Amino acid sequence: MKIDIIGAGALGLLLAGKLISAGSEVRLWCRSEQQCRELASSGLTVSYEDGGEAISVKGDRFSAEPVSKYTQRQLADPGEVTLLTVKQTVLHHELPEILRPLHDRNLTMICFQNGCGHIELLQELLPESSLWVAVTTEAAKRKTLTEVIHAGKGEICIGKSSHSLHHNESNAQDWDHDSVISFTEALAAAGFNASLSKEVDTIIYRKLLINAVINPLTAIWRVPNGGLLASPERVQIMKELYTEAVQTYDACGITYEKHVWEAILEVCRTTSGNISSMLADVLASRETEIRWINGSIVNMGQQQGAQVPLHRWICGLVEGMTVRER
Repeated sequence: MKIDIIGAGALGLLLAGKLISAGSEVRLWCRSEQQCRELASSGLTVSYEDGGEAISVKGDRFSAEPVSKYTQRQLADPGEVTLLTVKQTVLHHELPEILRPLHDRNLTMICFQNGCGHIELLQELLPESSLWVAVTTEAAKRKTLTEVIHAGKGEICIGKSSHSLHHNESNAQDWDHDSVISFTEALAAAGFNASLSKEVDTIIYRKLLINAVINPLTAIWRVPNGGLLASPERVQIMKELYTEAVQTYDACGITYEKHVWEAILEVCRTTSGNISSMLADVLASRETEIRWINGSIVNMGQQQGAQVPLHRWICGLVEGMTVRER
């Protein structure tokens, strides 16, 4: 099938490399001309942290173009499904102008973003499109503009968020949506553990809870995930963030697993050497996704008239670490 991938970071390159290797037609949409040139000349490589045999895809087996040309190509030669693998910051700041001309088109778009808020934005930009969410625990690290390291195998769960279902019931496609089923099958053929789920909201909020505890603290203390468990004082701050978040979930009527705290500790142990995406952004002086992770929990609390002081403080602390030019 013809798959468009907007975003050639770690996850975008991982998906592209394995999908192309398994026979899918992929069009990569990059943010820089330099990455397009290097992908065309050098191809794309997926290597494995555990020493598995790398996947090398020659540059003539796929296209890599600037994301600014995505709309023109989509209008002239539509793909079957578009994957959004950019971070929330890029989606909110750079993509609206690019996607706006597709307002009346019926696209099938699968969103891989962390946190909340992106579905609502896309619904306004693309009201006729079928929007899906994907939650993944795949671990990937981009080594160069053309090489990604598959650091840990996980799962990819795809479904319809309640936000997209409630927005426009006439656009809520049945579960036998051909493009999404075909894409899920393509993922399986590429070696991913992928599935469709009607419980994707539960999975979204579970991942949000885990990210809201781990990511900002790794960014503030500048430690890998395992470093959060290095002292009782750090674990105590983690537990306080977790407790405030689940209290907010309770106030909002959001269901969550009763053993998420234990899951958070296990994530820290099993990914002990990993650098979180938020820490990577801070180290590179980039804007982080804090407002769509911990900020989402703050917004949930405000809607219920509940105070969320610790998450609000964490948001301000992390946002204050990056000074944006005005």
